[in-house]
Amino acid sequence: MDLSTLEPGDPLVDRDIVITASMADAYTRAVGDECALYAEEGLVPPMAVAALVMAEAMEAVSLPAGTVHTGQELTFSRPVTVDSAVRCSATVAANSVRRGTRFLTLDLRGELDGQPAVEGRAALAVPEADG
Repeated sequence: MDLSTLEPGDPLVDRDIVITASMADAYTRAVGDECALYAEEGLVPPMAVAALVMAEAMEAVSLPAGTVHTGQELTFSRPVTVDSAVRCSATVAANSVRRGTRFLTLDLRGELDGQPAVEGRAALAVPEADG
């Protein structure tokens, strides 16, 4: 994807993903979370939901090597249960270039039954090919 053509408001992804127990387990193993509560209650860790929404957005833009995730803000509104279909969406919030680096900000959202489960914003610094 040509990042230079992206403008605020442009959609990047809007699709459903089903978060399975194995996906939630993979997340907890990857981050070393030994709390059994999530599995016992059939819940997906909130940060796992955010990570999956972010992964969907990153897959859509295929960023070059050297990209740095400079920050994010997240708000969690409701729990997500295992095997739930989460609607993942991402839109461009800002896109500018300064001194050979593209600064791309994305608005992220994960909805469950039409209501937000996680909402947030992620900021990326992307090296320009000619920078």
